[in-house]
Amino acid sequence: MKLKKLFSALMVGGALFACGCDDSYSHCSADAMSDLKAAYIASPSDNRTLESGLNLFGPYFQANVGGKVCVVKDGTFAWDGKLDWIFTDKNSNNTQNESIPMYIEQHSNMLTLYAYRNGAWNKLSLPAIPVGLIAAVKSDDTNVLANNLSAVKSAEVVAEQANTKKIRVVLDGKKLAGIVAANSQNAQGEQAVMMNRLKTALNSTDITAEWDYNKEKNQTVTLSVNLTPVVRAYAKGVIDEMAAGKIKLSDEDKNYYAALGYYAEAPFYMSTVGAVGKNEIMTPSGLNGARENSAVFADLKKEIATTPDK
Repeated sequence: MKLKKLFSALMVGGALFACGCDDSYSHCSADAMSDLKAAYIASPSDNRTLESGLNLFGPYFQANVGGKVCVVKDGTFAWDGKLDWIFTDKNSNNTQNESIPMYIEQHSNMLTLYAYRNGAWNKLSLPAIPVGLIAAVKSDDTNVLANNLSAVKSAEVVAEQANTKKIRVVLDGKKLAGIVAANSQNAQGEQAVMMNRLKTALNSTDITAEWDYNKEKNQTVTLSVNLTPVVRAYAKGVIDEMAAGKIKLSDEDKNYYAALGYYAEAPFYMSTVGAVGKNEIMTPSGLNGARENSAVFADLKKEIATTPDK
């Protein structure tokens, strides 16, 4: 249960890079601001397939999640990839490796993750990314764009080639939290819990991203985002809820959130594949026979919860 909420929260965090830069911020250089605006305004109409990846590191584990994703304006998306898992036993020092094929899709408020383990496809129903939030990220409405463009605290051009330019952007966590709140008002159940925790995490930290884009086409080439502060703040927020008596956590859950809150590193990246629409997203065969299995990642959660001896 806890690990699947983390998957959803990380996907939301990765999507928030789409916010741009507003004229009112003196920390944005004029060139960086102008270039970022042009690239951002062009981004909602860019429905190309993207190569995405998230690396999550902890004291004894490393999770490398990578695959292809395509997001469209109606709030649907498809992701096809795999999780490469590496775990080192702190007592024996033995290292185990596993490559887990995965597929994720969202339609309306339904998000489903499929994982192939032990010779079969398993299905997990996840808290969905709010449709309103995806719509805000992909919107071409000028008012929505203006609101999103107010989230940058600083921007600067850090590299330039003949056809590409790289801009380092610092996104204001509090303003991102406001955007999340405004576009997730209809969240319910687990989704509402996840979004409230994400808002709390964003309120306590900013997000740094580096955006490399094609100058002629105003299209993303690569994007890297440091989600470490968000992951740590999210996990520490859950620990704070326990300390305040709002929730109860098992010893394993406490260690799980402690490992993420105090040791985790979470770099995220995307690059363009160049395909149009979803024709590059391959739906694996056998998904129709997948059974709901909330414990499909129970062993990984236990390994994440392994922390150094005090």
